[in-house]
Amino acid sequence: MSDPIAEEKKTNDVVEMFNDIAPTYDKINRRLSFSVDVIWRRKLRRAVRKFNPQQILDMSAGTGDLTLELSKLHPVKLVAADPSEKMLVIAEMKLSKALVMAELVKCSAEETPFASNEFDLITCSFGVRNFASLEKGLKEMHRILAPGGHFVILEFGMPTGFFWRNIYRFYFNNILPLRGRRLSRHNSAYTYLNQTVQKFPYGKDMEKILADCGFEIVRTKKLSGGIAWMYVVSKI
Repeated sequence: MSDPIAEEKKTNDVVEMFNDIAPTYDKINRRLSFSVDVIWRRKLRRAVRKFNPQQILDMSAGTGDLTLELSKLHPVKLVAADPSEKMLVIAEMKLSKALVMAELVKCSAEETPFASNEFDLITCSFGVRNFASLEKGLKEMHRILAPGGHFVILEFGMPTGFFWRNIYRFYFNNILPLRGRRLSRHNSAYTYLNQTVQKFPYGKDMEKILADCGFEIVRTKKLSGGIAWMYVVSKI
């Protein structure tokens, strides 16, 4: 059974953390990922282009990097939603500078203000791991996705090869938390990243969770050897 008190605490803790690191978030992400995250978001945009989406929601939009990428698809409506107000402030500045028209909404994935079947494409890059309740968040995405629409997740996983898996774990366990703490001056944000990535389901395990929440699996793709995974699912 879900624990509403624990879920609320996780939401509040995560929002507070992202509000704290918002000013340095983009710069640190580029340094820690060696800018590979930019390539991953571009791959997502190219993967969904064939769907010709017109009503797009970028959930857990953060500072708007993926929202900006999705604007190149020229949808009729583009919405960026995130529970962190300070991340959305940066997203708004970034989108305004690029002359991108998008609606910004402060909300969690578990409780959105959107109508059922409102979007034909929902994306979430490196955000589902932060849902207070993964099941509730995914079921809410299913509710607001139109029949025939697609939900695309970009999230960290684990490399499948023995050699790269061990290098990846060494980097995540020993280097990333120290560099993240030094660059962001936040004691726990990048330790949290490491801990949540290590525990979060990926591959077939994530596919099962998505299927249990009502989605049909369209495609699952490993990126950079499995450091990140892209899940494309649909609502029948």
